[in-house]
Amino acid sequence: MATKRQPALYVSAAALTIACLLIGLCATGSLGWWALARPTPTPALPPPLASPIPGTATPSPIPAAIPSAISTAVPTITPTTDSEATARHLRVFTRLWTLVRDDYLYPDYNGADWDAIGEAYRARVEAGLGDEDFWLLMKAMLRELNDDHSHFLSPGEVAEQELMEAGTLDYVGVGFSASAVPDKGYAVILLIVPDSPAADAGLRSHDRILEIDDQPACCDEEGYDFLYHLLGPEGSAVKLRVQTPGKSPRTVTLIRRRIQSSLSLETRQLEGGIGYILIPNLWDETLPEQMHQALEDLAAGGGPSGLVVDMRVNAGGSSTVLRALLSFFADGELGHFVSQDRKWPLRVRGTDVGGSQNVPLAILVGKDTVSFGELFSGVLQETRGARVVGRTTDGNVEILSGHDFEDGSQAWIAQETFRPPSGTDWEETGIVPDVEIPLDWDEFTVEDDPQLAAAVELLSASTTADQACACASSSLEKTLNADWP
Repeated sequence: MATKRQPALYVSAAALTIACLLIGLCATGSLGWWALARPTPTPALPPPLASPIPGTATPSPIPAAIPSAISTAVPTITPTTDSEATARHLRVFTRLWTLVRDDYLYPDYNGADWDAIGEAYRARVEAGLGDEDFWLLMKAMLRELNDDHSHFLSPGEVAEQELMEAGTLDYVGVGFSASAVPDKGYAVILLIVPDSPAADAGLRSHDRILEIDDQPACCDEEGYDFLYHLLGPEGSAVKLRVQTPGKSPRTVTLIRRRIQSSLSLETRQLEGGIGYILIPNLWDETLPEQMHQALEDLAAGGGPSGLVVDMRVNAGGSSTVLRALLSFFADGELGHFVSQDRKWPLRVRGTDVGGSQNVPLAILVGKDTVSFGELFSGVLQETRGARVVGRTTDGNVEILSGHDFEDGSQAWIAQETFRPPSGTDWEETGIVPDVEIPLDWDEFTVEDDPQLAAAVELLSASTTADQACACASSSLEKTLNADWP
């Protein structure tokens, strides 16, 4: 029996599982957290698990025999005769198929024939599957919906997701998150883990990963990268060919070691008293506490004159973290969640920390700003007057509800969407910046960041205008007081 859990938003293409983000290539597609694989959105079929969850078997890569009416290719499996496992799989399959039939956001299933899909996949389950093959098959079934969001997690991936929610990392690797850039044939570093092999070697955000051990970092014909080759035994070496934008490629050798770190906000003070906070995701339940401390630290010197919030690598997370972070900058009703048959408000109770409720805001967005990352940015643009700078986002703001199954697996299904006060359909438009600067993360460096520079300029101009207005008001008040008998 599945139970509905806290609604949440995830990264595009089956969104994904934090599980594989930490330990291996995920069959559903993911953002490449901590140097793992990230395919392009919704490929036809992922390859078999390249770095399977410990203790599990890798599914067979042989092509499948699925009726041509079904759009997504499904891996061939090796039938089993375990009747107990087959009965369990049928129960999970039936519950999953029924949940989509009854609760899916789009009544037309995005053009998919859900009845025909159910018949085809049921036949595969009834033939008998091993657990790994069954979970891979359920991933493929949800991809038939083609919403770049709904996805299925194996029990091992669920466990790793829970680690991410707790703000915990524990794996052997080199210590950075990365994203594939298939059209350019390389990957790009998003964030560096402090005190990691990558940090020690001088790698930085925006660096391009061209090769891993003399093999391309990206990508195969399906758009899948090879970042999982960064994983390996503790103490082993991996050679990278990297390139900082605007510079020549170079080779670095890193020694893998255990990475144990929480996901942290990046905070710094910019010119003109402007603060900067990068929010890496909306998964980590420790982020609200981190934000509170960051705002207090920025206010210690008298408070920032403006604040840049960087959401360019934020691929979403949970509604709990979203609401908590929004509460630092907004108050009241901020829009509505909408399902097939009802709507209910997104409402937060504002908490002012160091002037956070009134400080001028600029928000940076890009193509990797997804899901609740988009919602956070758009809500503050509409309700708080935040200025948005960067590249228009893809528009992927369906809200997923989680359902737990008896075998420890989970399904996250698009059951709601969001409408801001203006009624704009962000699924259609994306979040449109006030200042459009169509550059991607791999096209600039930390020191030469045109989007950040534009945000600082906007905030500086706003501060100057406010100061001029305040001076004019003061001057007028003095004049009136002098003339008043």
